[in-house]
Amino acid sequence: MEIVVITEVRMEHMTQDEVGKAIDQEQLVILPTGATEAHGPHMPTDTDTHQAGHIAMLLAKNIGAVVAPTINYGISKTFEHFSGTISLSIPLYQELVYEVCSALIKSGFKKVLILNGNRPNGTANDAVARRLQDDLDEENKFMVTAVSYWEPGAAQIHALRKSQVGGMGHAGEYETSFQLSVRPDLVHMDRLEGVYAPLVGWDLVAPMVPVRTYGRRPRPSKGHAAIFGDPHVATAESGSAFIEATVEALADLMNGIQPSYEERKV
Repeated sequence: MEIVVITEVRMEHMTQDEVGKAIDQEQLVILPTGATEAHGPHMPTDTDTHQAGHIAMLLAKNIGAVVAPTINYGISKTFEHFSGTISLSIPLYQELVYEVCSALIKSGFKKVLILNGNRPNGTANDAVARRLQDDLDEENKFMVTAVSYWEPGAAQIHALRKSQVGGMGHAGEYETSFQLSVRPDLVHMDRLEGVYAPLVGWDLVAPMVPVRTYGRRPRPSKGHAAIFGDPHVATAESGSAFIEATVEALADLMNGIQPSYEERKV
């Protein structure tokens, strides 16, 4: 019988036998959830998708996991008035994530991480994780974790920032630095000259009051550039530091959850 050796972490590049081996070894499967939406005049519309997938890959190599194909479309209604945004409704998005995770669980994966890269997807992913257990735990023994990739390492990233609080919202210092570090050819910092980029009342990594308030969505006609935060201070060096802190914190999180899973296998 041929021995299957797994050297790839991307499920879409693995054979069915390699995926089966990962299931047999009870490896974690990571489902990145991204978005296709406007990210200012300086960054590509796949920023959220790319960053969720990139972090998932680094994490998988760190802790020995596999990465399912990234979901490219998310809840992007905030920027629906801006070119390049393709948004799903909340119910459709949740159903998509639910069906993908259900398929992974029913195929035998016992540990699932929904790794979010688009802020509005986050609370929707939480509800999906709860529903998966409610619907499937009679026939399947599994654990599912839902987290946005920047959350576990928020304190470390906050300590490294150059922008004021509110500068790491959308297309601001964090995301722009990330892209400068990994894909500098797709970032156009020169296009930010004179661009209005307001600090936002929420921030990806700064300590904030735990409440969510939603207001009217921005419009290009009002001079908004689809940016919440401060991309002007972004650098590739900052991006590399942010990414390292992000992956280290996620690895610590998932390694800490592993014993809890082992206890619940019976």
